[in-house]
Amino acid sequence: MTMKTETSPGRTVAIVEDEAMIAMLLGEMLRREGYEIVCQAATPDEAVSCIRALHPEIILMDVNLGTEKDGIDAAMEIRNFSDASIIFITAYSDESTTHRAAPVGPKAFLTKPIRRTQLLETLKTGLA
Repeated sequence: MTMKTETSPGRTVAIVEDEAMIAMLLGEMLRREGYEIVCQAATPDEAVSCIRALHPEIILMDVNLGTEKDGIDAAMEIRNFSDASIIFITAYSDESTTHRAAPVGPKAFLTKPIRRTQLLETLKTGLA
């Protein structure tokens, strides 16, 4: 888990992704566009901890985090203390996943592989 201790006002993002290369690429794309990555986590528990501490405006949350608890479970827990915009990232956009995630109130679902233009447009929507 990577955490930044100070956040500046503006477009702050948490990246929750268990695949290190994908997390790194997302972070690089967003930094180039002026977003501030306030935390990066690979597990649901790390995500809850850093989001609770740093209050990002947007959360990019991978659905499948390679643990028994997944990104939807983490997002449900995060909803108890945060109203951040949640954008789910998934390799599979199926009806059962979107139905299960509905109570969280996600702003969008991004399907892997993620294209830069798709990511940026979705983030603009997430901040609106």
